[in-house]
Amino acid sequence: MPLIRLAELFAAAGHTLYGVGGMVRNPLLGLPVTDNDVTSGMTPGEVMGLCESNGIKHLDIGAAFGMVELHYMGEVFQHTTFRRDTYPSGGGHRPSGVAYSKDINEDAFRRDFTVNAIYENILTGELTDPTGGMADLKKRLLRATSEDPAVIMGEDALRIMRLARFGAELGFEAEKGTFAAAREHAPGLADISPERIREELDRILLSDAKYGVPHGPYRGLEMLDRLGAIDVIMPELAEGRGVAQKPQYHRYDVLHHCFHTVDCIGPELILRLAALLHDVGKPAALRATGRMYTHDVLGADIARGILERLRYPSGVIREVTALIRAHMFDLRTEAREDTIRLWLQEMGIERSRRLIALRRADVHGSGLIEGAVESADRWERILEAMIAAGTPFEERQLAVTGDDIARALGIPPSPAIGRVKAGLMRHCAKRPEDNNKAALLRLCRDMVNNS
Repeated sequence: MPLIRLAELFAAAGHTLYGVGGMVRNPLLGLPVTDNDVTSGMTPGEVMGLCESNGIKHLDIGAAFGMVELHYMGEVFQHTTFRRDTYPSGGGHRPSGVAYSKDINEDAFRRDFTVNAIYENILTGELTDPTGGMADLKKRLLRATSEDPAVIMGEDALRIMRLARFGAELGFEAEKGTFAAAREHAPGLADISPERIREELDRILLSDAKYGVPHGPYRGLEMLDRLGAIDVIMPELAEGRGVAQKPQYHRYDVLHHCFHTVDCIGPELILRLAALLHDVGKPAALRATGRMYTHDVLGADIARGILERLRYPSGVIREVTALIRAHMFDLRTEAREDTIRLWLQEMGIERSRRLIALRRADVHGSGLIEGAVESADRWERILEAMIAAGTPFEERQLAVTGDDIARALGIPPSPAIGRVKAGLMRHCAKRPEDNNKAALLRLCRDMVNNS
């Protein structure tokens, strides 16, 4: 076993190798291990020297902070040296000073939560629990390692996001004093880099997929709200708190409807982000018009600002905002089938399927309706029928090329060819059986002759 072999190499060098964090916590909870975090009193330089002596590939992923990544026998381990940290004022996450230590107890009390500060001797299996993490595991409780939780939360505000994330992933509650300290220091999240905020938010949004704990996303988001963190990281979303909606359609205010919608949609990041932000435009629409109409258009622009601020990739931003902008289409199920066909073709297959999922989650997230959602079911039937019939969703799926059209019409390549292709796409959305070369070329001539 690679881990045992690695621990034997450390032992030969005079050091005990320990597992820590989820590597120890998860087996005690009956959960799979997803992180290979190991630790010892060996300094980064000594670890890298050990690796070089034994032909082990290693990467400096933060040696200044005691971190070296080891690639050994097909597995990857992240080694962190026992240490104590010094943080700058402001809760900006990155330690300003690191002092290596040989004391496992000193290392334990610089960690975030007691359940993450249980150590296992890799060779003997003996557990070391300096902070009382075993008792908190049994209570399913997240407690700061320090007797003064404000120290832990104040020196690194990212731990506030991690508190909500572990609560979501594990289904744990926050200990009262730890929660109070996290709430007090929530403004410190403004000092954390957008990338780190985004990383933890993504983990919260996908928390139920981590270990299968149900309703994790709602649990995590609701904890962020109670902590005051939503107001710091997404103040535009926080504006929905307390904004009432028509009781015949909604049980929750705008903010908590968004949380419930996330909980009702599949574990895909684009879907979860779209669900979280789909109604973010409602407070702005209400201020502007006294009603919530156009909140889809306003919301797409507001969501773009949030996602850009959190440094999401452009592709994610494009898809999420497109879903938000389109999520109110045919709300009353009154559109003609031909109209829906054209709309689905314009959206494309993947985006259409996401819109169907978002509509279902939006309805179920109201807290009043369960089961079938008529509009979504109708879209899905039409979409699948279009796919089965060979409907083109992209111009390249047409049975004719631009050159075919140019030859048939006797014209050179020009913008007119693009207009003809667009017309053929619209025709085939309604009559996919005509997507063959002979029929399309005949249609091309008719379009030109009748124009």
